[in-house]
Amino acid sequence: TIFETTLCISLVWLLSSELIHWLSLSGSAELYKHGLSILWGVLSLLLVAYGIWKKKMHIRITGIALFGITLIKLFFYDLSNLQTMPKTIAFVSIGALLLIVSFMYNKYKNLIFGNDKNIADENNN
Repeated sequence: TIFETTLCISLVWLLSSELIHWLSLSGSAELYKHGLSILWGVLSLLLVAYGIWKKKMHIRITGIALFGITLIKLFFYDLSNLQTMPKTIAFVSIGALLLIVSFMYNKYKNLIFGNDKNIADENNN
């Protein structure tokens, strides 16, 4: 689990560095601010989806933690430094990704939690 979590973090780091590099080469140095938020949102969605698919809780938690970091960055850093249009694009993109993750958790909750939820429901009744 430590190797897979470290691999996920390294992948995020590598892709973020590549995005910043390619955007700086193209001359759009200001675009990396909201580009990183969207990239991190997409990567966290992929991590959560992969964690659900392979039934690996630590990868799902890594994806959710990355979503949290993305939201913190979006509210505290991007709000103060971006223009209106990039802010709107970043917020709509992250909001859509959060809705997709919520849908996946609701759709595959039996796969994720297994019989633990059914046992807890029977104990409550």
